[in-house]
Amino acid sequence: MDRFALYYPHIHVRDDDWLKYAALYWPKMARIRPPGYPLQDSPAARELHSARWLLDLEPPVWAAAEVAEPFLELIHEHGAALRDRFGLDRIETWGLPVAEACFGNTGGFSAGGDEPTEDGATWLNPRFGYVHASRVSERLLDSAVDQGLAVVGPGRGGIWVAMHPQLATVYMLALAEQVAAENCLHPITDQTLPHAVMSGWTFERLAVALLDDLPAQALAAQAPAARQAPEEAFAFLSFATVIPADLRNVPIEKILDIRVEFGSELDGFREFVADQVQRLGSLEDVRDAGLYLEYLHTEVDREVRARLDDLDDRMRGAGLETARALANVRSVALPPLAALAADAVGVAPALTVPAVVAGCVVGAPFEWRRRRREIAQESPVGYLFQLKRALGPDTLIDKLRRAWPL
Repeated sequence: MDRFALYYPHIHVRDDDWLKYAALYWPKMARIRPPGYPLQDSPAARELHSARWLLDLEPPVWAAAEVAEPFLELIHEHGAALRDRFGLDRIETWGLPVAEACFGNTGGFSAGGDEPTEDGATWLNPRFGYVHASRVSERLLDSAVDQGLAVVGPGRGGIWVAMHPQLATVYMLALAEQVAAENCLHPITDQTLPHAVMSGWTFERLAVALLDDLPAQALAAQAPAARQAPEEAFAFLSFATVIPADLRNVPIEKILDIRVEFGSELDGFREFVADQVQRLGSLEDVRDAGLYLEYLHTEVDREVRARLDDLDDRMRGAGLETARALANVRSVALPPLAALAADAVGVAPALTVPAVVAGCVVGAPFEWRRRRREIAQESPVGYLFQLKRALGPDTLIDKLRRAWPL
């Protein structure tokens, strides 16, 4: 079974190009949306939501309760250190401009979370990170407020919890991982987030992520630099070998059509990526983000480009086979039985030869396309080949090849 994706940390996807890439690969994508939260999706996201590719998942109460436990332990053990670094009364030490270091700011909202603002709301600060209250357990919320680490207020779609952006980010990472693990989902994001590749958000790992100067750092490896998960990174780098980086001008309807038309090739490509990720399991230990990406680039060049070159050769061979078969029709005499049948109905055998040739001429392109589709379906990178034809820039040769085998 191919896993669905889980988008985090926001409700609304921020990057439509990224969304189109995701739709070209993942079977479906869920997002954690509080009940009744009013959507402000982009046209592309609305279309994917209407097509039931983008799914809404209510914040699970059980997940918030389970994620709360290590955070509560951290607050209990290191409340003073957390207040010193993330306390709301220390906002002037967050490195903010003095003009913004206040709770009464009524200017435009630009923090990292989704927009909780309502007309007339004055409790919001544009530098906070925000988490919808439905995503946080009551115990953790009460403790964070009591410790001066969070403040609660009304906003769009209900009640929101405001806190230091780093606290909000780490909490949403932990929640997304918990929801994903218990629902066979793969967490993905269009944001560059620190600690995004950490897993198992225990008390010790939280201490590393939030209070890295504590002795707890010795209990867990320091978080690696922000980077994509191997499956997502390998798939997206593979896409980059065949289609434009900028999908802005590609309508989302075309993306949906490609998913339907080349579904069998997409299934084969997902299996190929899963096998490659399993083979490259040791990359999880690479700490440097630049080297990690370079390793993946090298593997994509070796495993994907080579297969695409081989597939191109096979496609050209299929075209030549069809052309040769058509050329040979003229040199093949009608079998005696066919000639006898033609004579019986009063048709001169010589007249049937042009008819046969004409039938072959008409049918040859269809046979060629059928053979090309078979070859693409046999290759683990056949989906990439189809993407290149569907989304890549056309040359005159490309157009001619689609009309007739060259």
